[in-house]
Amino acid sequence: MFNQRKIKITKDLYDRLETAAQEAGYSSTDEFIQHVLEQSISGDQELSDQEQAERQLRGLGYLE
Repeated sequence: MFNQRKIKITKDLYDRLETAAQEAGYSSTDEFIQHVLEQSISGDQELSDQEQAERQLRGLGYLE
């Protein structure tokens, strides 16, 4: 099974996440939170990849 960790968030934030999860059709708030966090990390990686590509293109003289 999963190696689970616990994080602490305010009740207000959890309530907002719970509402968002229900509105989005997730089966649980935990599933929604995990998905949002995975998307956030994925987005950071994509930005990093884009920046790396731009540096390489600059180095090759394709971008100024």
